[in-house]
Amino acid sequence: MTVSILIFILILGIVVFVHEFGHFIMARRAGIFVEEFAMGMGPKLLTFRGKKKSQHPREGEEDVTLYTLRALPLGGFCKMRGMEESISDDPEAMNNKSLFDRILVIVGGSGMNFVLALVLFAILNFLVGYTSTQAIVVVDGSPAQRAGLQDGDHITHINGSRVTLWENFRFTLDMNAGATMDVRANRAGERVNLTITPERGTDGVYRIGMHPALRVGFLQRNLPGADALERTTVISSIGNSAETIGFHIRAPFRMLARFLTRQPVPEGAGVIGIVGLGELVTQEFQTTMQAEQHAVRNTIIQMLNIAAIISVALGIMNLLPIPALDGARLVFLIIEGIRRKPVSPEREGMVHLVGFAVLIALIIFITYRDIANIVTRDNGTQYEESYRQP
Repeated sequence: MTVSILIFILILGIVVFVHEFGHFIMARRAGIFVEEFAMGMGPKLLTFRGKKKSQHPREGEEDVTLYTLRALPLGGFCKMRGMEESISDDPEAMNNKSLFDRILVIVGGSGMNFVLALVLFAILNFLVGYTSTQAIVVVDGSPAQRAGLQDGDHITHINGSRVTLWENFRFTLDMNAGATMDVRANRAGERVNLTITPERGTDGVYRIGMHPALRVGFLQRNLPGADALERTTVISSIGNSAETIGFHIRAPFRMLARFLTRQPVPEGAGVIGIVGLGELVTQEFQTTMQAEQHAVRNTIIQMLNIAAIISVALGIMNLLPIPALDGARLVFLIIEGIRRKPVSPEREGMVHLVGFAVLIALIIFITYRDIANIVTRDNGTQYEESYRQP
């Protein structure tokens, strides 16, 4: 349990560090003086003084960037001169930079999160491979066979939406909840249109009756039958990685749209917070470590996958127009570009303050729900175990 918590803190720390580093390098590129680059929140534990000095030092402030490690290992920040207040006489202040430079600084954090996710997904694809949407075997008597799907067909669209990932294919099946689907497939270069109605198995999962083709990774060279399968390449790994990021960007909004229109969402789908993420990492860690063969390797692979998903989620979250987040600051910059003058710092600060309070309340609510779900699940498990006792 302790090891999994440390792994979760490490994953979150790396993802946050990369996000803040994105802001940092964009600020340095624009000539903005960074007052402090902090990892963690709360009281300072360690402080290091940078070598790069401010060209326009201000009285009562440090003339070099401070790199700090703080007590709470969750979060971090990149404090830039002129970000929270307007400083008219300082060329190193953020408020005196061009609108384009300020936009790059704001989006730099999420941009670096997407770059990190792209690298991690590409590494995983190259090392362990991935599952495609090509049907290597169509089960006899299955909905897919009855509809006319054949071995070797490559499913490309469902209900008009492009589907190139197995994760996207499974997600669409779950979201569709058994309804009849219009499926487009590629058969030896020819387009084939099919109508398939998935069937629900005894485990509650909807399937159409096809076994997907695997793309074998570098670490799977000794896998039985691997020689007959297509291997991943650097190019295909990067391409699949980019599509995976796109899927993880679109999926939350698709679920949100169904929720707002009161349509059913897949069982287990929902928003989780820090506690929920920590529980997810703990479960994955315990599951992979229980395997006798390649336990450490599989654990590392699972943790890298979770890190990539969290990095995408953090990148998306920060670009949403929520006060106190990067997305809201971006909205104010866009308004400034339209009005040809900035919104007053007092008004913008008030919006961020109110939004921050709401955000904290939302975090508390989600955390409470995560804890309640864990307690409920654990109590249910204990009940089942005691019930099974003779």
